[in-house]
Amino acid sequence: MVTKASKLFQSGSILSLVIASMAIGAPATAKQAASTAPLTTVVAVDEPATASGVPQNSTEDDKASDIVVTGFRKSLADALDQKRLSNQFIDAITAEDIANFPDANLAESLQRLPGVSIDRDNGEGRTITVRGLGGDFQQVRLNGADALSISGGNQSDSGANRSRGFDFNTFASELFGGVTVTKSTAASNDEGSLGAIIDLNTGRPLASKKNRYALGIEGEYRENGKTFNPRITALISQHITDNFGILGTIAYQKQRQSIDSYRRNPGQFEYTYRNSQLNGITPNTYGFALPSTMGTGYLYGSDPAAYALVTPTTLIPALPQIARQDLTYERIGATLTAQWRPTDHTEITLDGVYSSYKQDSTLSGITTIGLNRNGTNARAQLTGSSGLRAPGTTNGNADRVALYPNCVPSATLDCNGTASGTGVGATALPGYLNSLNPNNLNPFDYYNNPASPGYVATANQTGFYNQLIGRPSTQIRAANVNSAGEADYLLLDRVDWRSFADSQSGKTTFKQATINIKHDFTSDLHFEYTGGYSRSDFTSRGYLTEFNALDRNGYTYDERNGGQIPVFNPGFDVANPANWDLVKGLSTIRIFSDDVRNTFAVNRGSLSWKASDELTLQAGLTWKRFTYSSNSGRNNTTIEAINPTLREAGIGSINDLGTTVGFGQGLSLQPGTPTSFFVPDLGKFISAFGIDCNCVNKYSDYRLTQDGRNANSVTERDLSGYIELDWDTTLFGHDFRGNSGVRVANTQVRSTGSVGAAGNGGIGLVVTASNEYTDVLPSTNMVWTIARNFLFRFAASKVIARPQLNSLTPGTTSFPTGLPTNGSAPSVTVGNPYLKPFRATNYDISFERYFGKNGLVSVAFFMKDLANFPQQTAGEVPLSSVYDAATYQLILGTITSPTLLAYAQGNGVFAVRQYNDAPGGTIKGVELNVQSNFSFLPAPFDNFGITANYTHIDSSLSYLTGTTLATTQTGTTSTAVNSYASAPFLNASPDAFNATLYYEDSKFSIRFSGAYRTRYVNRFPLATGTCSVGLTTNAGGVCNSPVLADFGYREATFNLDFASSYALTPWARISLEARNLTNATQYNTIYAANPLSSVSASTGRIVTAGLRVVF
Repeated sequence: MVTKASKLFQSGSILSLVIASMAIGAPATAKQAASTAPLTTVVAVDEPATASGVPQNSTEDDKASDIVVTGFRKSLADALDQKRLSNQFIDAITAEDIANFPDANLAESLQRLPGVSIDRDNGEGRTITVRGLGGDFQQVRLNGADALSISGGNQSDSGANRSRGFDFNTFASELFGGVTVTKSTAASNDEGSLGAIIDLNTGRPLASKKNRYALGIEGEYRENGKTFNPRITALISQHITDNFGILGTIAYQKQRQSIDSYRRNPGQFEYTYRNSQLNGITPNTYGFALPSTMGTGYLYGSDPAAYALVTPTTLIPALPQIARQDLTYERIGATLTAQWRPTDHTEITLDGVYSSYKQDSTLSGITTIGLNRNGTNARAQLTGSSGLRAPGTTNGNADRVALYPNCVPSATLDCNGTASGTGVGATALPGYLNSLNPNNLNPFDYYNNPASPGYVATANQTGFYNQLIGRPSTQIRAANVNSAGEADYLLLDRVDWRSFADSQSGKTTFKQATINIKHDFTSDLHFEYTGGYSRSDFTSRGYLTEFNALDRNGYTYDERNGGQIPVFNPGFDVANPANWDLVKGLSTIRIFSDDVRNTFAVNRGSLSWKASDELTLQAGLTWKRFTYSSNSGRNNTTIEAINPTLREAGIGSINDLGTTVGFGQGLSLQPGTPTSFFVPDLGKFISAFGIDCNCVNKYSDYRLTQDGRNANSVTERDLSGYIELDWDTTLFGHDFRGNSGVRVANTQVRSTGSVGAAGNGGIGLVVTASNEYTDVLPSTNMVWTIARNFLFRFAASKVIARPQLNSLTPGTTSFPTGLPTNGSAPSVTVGNPYLKPFRATNYDISFERYFGKNGLVSVAFFMKDLANFPQQTAGEVPLSSVYDAATYQLILGTITSPTLLAYAQGNGVFAVRQYNDAPGGTIKGVELNVQSNFSFLPAPFDNFGITANYTHIDSSLSYLTGTTLATTQTGTTSTAVNSYASAPFLNASPDAFNATLYYEDSKFSIRFSGAYRTRYVNRFPLATGTCSVGLTTNAGGVCNSPVLADFGYREATFNLDFASSYALTPWARISLEARNLTNATQYNTIYAANPLSSVSASTGRIVTAGLRVVF
């Protein structure tokens, strides 16, 4: 429901009222002397006064355009002034120290602040955590208006950032005049943050009395890949008149690099038994090839002693890989600001921000794909009572066709290799059983028809089937299983290998326009309005192509001696193209697309009345509209492994489709690890097969079809108002200031999703749901000057963060097509548009001692008590309880199974997995902060200085580790079990330390900056599941979706960076900078009891040299 107040904001009536009041209340002439109104005392970084509560008693002219004329020492002093004068807990960076930190982007700059840590992607900061909370719990504002910018990943199926988290790597730090991180909340702050409010502010032309022109040209050298990359920045600040100015900035960077890495992606498939049943064997067995003592053939041959060590629940390295990532990105950013002061009582500022971030990433490597495959297809024995029926018969042919992947025509799948139609009902090619395309035969025909170029003669028409089985045919020659149940050493024969090229090309475009109006009605009554609109669009296309090498002997994996990379010896020459091939029925081509859009519209107005010298009353209203929409596409999964072979395509050599890449730069490799390998060349694949056409061509159907499970949208309309009392008085003879108030926020949510979508072009039924909730959020901030230069702060507040976007869809990711015949209840996995927000209570206390020239020693304590944390839980309810009545009736109309329809209409119980409120957690911590110039030392040591901070966090959250549902159609006994385990908040380092030691005189400046984080949890659980690990579940079968309730860690990191500059003239300065001086690698581990390596990646050192000129 849209209220009158929200209509007033949307119609622009407030803006009209303000403009009218300017004409009424403005002085008669512009020559009138300046009043004492706050317009003459704007905060240097032009953050909204309500963002940080900074008392308005410092002048813009004191800041004098930090972008070009002040030094690092002065910029630190400006940031310290903001912190000291604020009524809230804040930390700030001004433009000079952003521009001069040796940082790649805005995230890298923010990590220098207390309590702020970054998560790196490709060696650069992408997202941040503030006091242990990530992007979903932060609020990012650009020039006072909410904004969200996202980017993608590095691999074909990485998709996009579909959270509320801001991707800071899309912006260059040079675009901004200042950043403020507000860690406590006031009533005047918009709701939506549990962690921090991050204000990004561009420069202001009237902040300097002079016109300014600046140009920076830099060249960057990357040690890994040995590439040279340009970076250009420019600024123009022009006073058109005494009271009107324009400022524009632009930043351009193009970067190429290569990153070598070892990776092991953990999941349910690391359990030996999972999806590896040999169902034709009595008793049932699981895992690798059976011992040689039990028989002969393709499913036998393991060493009996080694086989006995690897039990069904042993954790094995199913998908380890070594790879080289070739990465290119291009980042373009621009800002334009017009600032006008028509009178001494009025200021109008217009801002525009544009950013384009394009990234192309290709990961090329090799992996043991066979250890994650079970091709037995429930027919481990090809003969016997459970085997195949007679060849040549209708049933026998059907049995054999079912052993292999097949292209089956449908309304959305063309198997003919033509664009003329789908081929539904088409007959097979002459002489073939089920193939429709002469350029791309189905696997059964390819291997079993004598006319095929891939014919393999067998007695029972199962050509090449054994070679496609995977893990159940892999022989264990030797093994070691440690006390934690992990196979840390394996020597294997008959291993299937994948050589791959996995790529994503994505582009983020961000645009924003804002207006800010400040007006003084009187010397005591002030008004401010901010309106803005932003849009972030992300699009991507991803490809995966592969070669295979089957049944290779002598693979060694050994992690018993530790190190970041285990022994990884394939046992054959992986750089020799002759060892690789395109394998029908296995070599995969996958194509992905993603489109994500976020928009923000903001209207915010506030009035401030100075009732007395001690008291100021504020009140205001905010209206926002946030929209999110997401779509993804993929080629048909049923045919991703049915592709032309070299012989079908008439390609003479595999060299025509691949290339050799090197490996190992920056890494400590174990003996036997390859230093090069032969991989697909994506460009050659596109040229040969046209896989990028999004069409049906003579080889296959390469069309992208929408996956309805990922097609969803959210629209939030937020209307909030606040009243706040600010005071500035004395307590026991000492200065005492602060604010107290309350904000009331109403949120209206409308979300859409698809019910019954099943991928491969399945859209399902598009449904819509609405929700509304209201929160009352009191807050207080107090600052008491205990003694001269000694401040005590206290803050307490009720806060909310709105639910994660991917949980708000009313759509399903699984929906039954019929009523199970075994008596179990039909199951549904669905989102929940009726979720409550994250709600928490925050407390902050600090002691700050200021000394000397810009010195500070402070300690701050904080606690965040989260009352709830929505997670996907299990339950047993009728379908009518999941949806509102109207949607329920629509869903019933789509059910084609009579028995399922009758069951649903009879209020039969469904096994439902849905996001619901779950237990919350707590975050407690302490921050220590030190900043000082060494001016008390004799020359030249008086030009030194330091800024350092340390943060300790103790956090705990109840994570849902597994859901068990064995619901029967009778529903007489509840079987839903939701299991929880306590673990630290993800990406919250228990300890983090940042420090910068600097020297600066009139010409020379040098800085060393270090950032250290202790080991922290970055993943838990490693895999959620629907049942407990084991061969027998409470439903009586094998658990193939087991819980892996263990931890993933980012090991301790230390990054050391360097920056220096020298003033050649008053207007020209040269610079030399270096990042990652110690060549630190990214090192991740998995499993708490006995950690094993999961990621070791090297980005190498980065050196930048440049020239900056200022006029």
